[in-house]
Amino acid sequence: MARTLLFLSADYFQASIWQSGRLGAARYFSNDANGRENFSAFLKMHRHPAYLLVDVIEEDFRLEIVPHLSGSSRKDLLARKFEQFYRGTSFRQALLLQRQAEGRRDDEMLFSALTNPQRISPWLDTLLSNHIPLAGIYSLPSISSPLLKAAPSDHVLLLSWEKDAGLRQTYFNNRRLHFSRLIPINENSTFSDTVASETPRTQQYLKSLSLPPPGETLDVYIICDANDRVALQSRLEGDNELHYTFLDIQELGKRFKAKNEYTTSDATPLLLHLLASKAPGSHYANSEHMHFHLLWQLKRILFGIAAVTTLFSLLLSGTEFFQGRDYVSQTEPFNIQAEFIRQQTQQVQRAFANTTVPATDMKTAVLLTRKLNQYTPPPELILNELTLALDQFTQIAVNKLAWEASAADAAPSAYPAHVITLDGSLNGFGSDYRKALAYLDRFQQALTQRGYTVSVAKQPLDISPKGSISGDSRKNDGSPEQFTLKIIWRQKE
Repeated sequence: MARTLLFLSADYFQASIWQSGRLGAARYFSNDANGRENFSAFLKMHRHPAYLLVDVIEEDFRLEIVPHLSGSSRKDLLARKFEQFYRGTSFRQALLLQRQAEGRRDDEMLFSALTNPQRISPWLDTLLSNHIPLAGIYSLPSISSPLLKAAPSDHVLLLSWEKDAGLRQTYFNNRRLHFSRLIPINENSTFSDTVASETPRTQQYLKSLSLPPPGETLDVYIICDANDRVALQSRLEGDNELHYTFLDIQELGKRFKAKNEYTTSDATPLLLHLLASKAPGSHYANSEHMHFHLLWQLKRILFGIAAVTTLFSLLLSGTEFFQGRDYVSQTEPFNIQAEFIRQQTQQVQRAFANTTVPATDMKTAVLLTRKLNQYTPPPELILNELTLALDQFTQIAVNKLAWEASAADAAPSAYPAHVITLDGSLNGFGSDYRKALAYLDRFQQALTQRGYTVSVAKQPLDISPKGSISGDSRKNDGSPEQFTLKIIWRQKE
């Protein structure tokens, strides 16, 4: 993905486009209204995320030991330190170097800031007015640590030359940034002259800070090309306290997969490539400066979700398509069988005589069929309610059951009635005839409620005027009393 790389020094501001490991030609903009107008036109043509690299003298570093805190307490502590050290600028950061292993285990912090915000603000305002997604504002010392990953020494002074800024000297203790200074190179001195004169001064300054500790050697790593290396080797001599190592800029470019050729000792293109390849997490930009970058990231996330959703939908659609084809192939035998049955049906239909029956005749035939069915209802329909009643009256035993169709008893129904003759007996009443007769009467009422017409053909006890009743209980031998009921069932309309 393409990126816009910006480089700001004391006297120059330049912009380059980086893509796939290759850095394009730099375009310079003057520090005036006309230059910023040209820069704005440049940004309208290049809407890529921007990375601003700053290499200026006005960058301050402070080593501080602070209590180990977390959460809001740590945030308040850092805010107080920023107000104490760098009240006049918003371009400031705090980097945790390490936590002490003994005592209170306090934190060793490196506070730094760009102390001249007026140098950055005009260019930053142009970026924000054009809604460019600014990824961060980085200082050159903070991005140079990857160059020393393979360095075996714990005390390293890294020297790099940027033709538009000067000689940058950065001290690393255990590969952690501790100090950095920029030395402008005047027109009357060469790169090797400046290195030879300024390195001992920086060594003396570090000694005043007890860096490195007494007895330790300061390793000076110098980024240069082959030509400057010859000149430097002739000017620099190491000793027990100072050791020089030369880093070939072309080899560094290959190590970090840069596609540009580095023909001079100017480290600016190499450092811009490092920034574009893997920007460090700490920088000087705040949330207000990075507002449009956050929106850009959110847009990318939404596009990613949409792409994943679309891909998933396509995969699901493809799966459903092939599954549908499988279903079609499985139904093909059934379609063939259905076609065979259809052809057989057509053959049978063609074999029928060509007869036409009027619709009125077919309606009459259907009605007659329904009427005939009502003349001969099934026995289950006739006896169902009688059976349910007998289940409730368990002291009635059925001795004989017969039924027949009777047109004489059909009224008021238009269909023949069915007369059921029930011969039964009453059990368990002994000589209590009154109770037996009452039980039989309740049975008749139950049948009437279920739609039957009930009459008694024979009472279990002859209570007519011609009958005789004996009061001798000894004549009762305990045999059940016999009775006969005539039950009529009529077809409902």
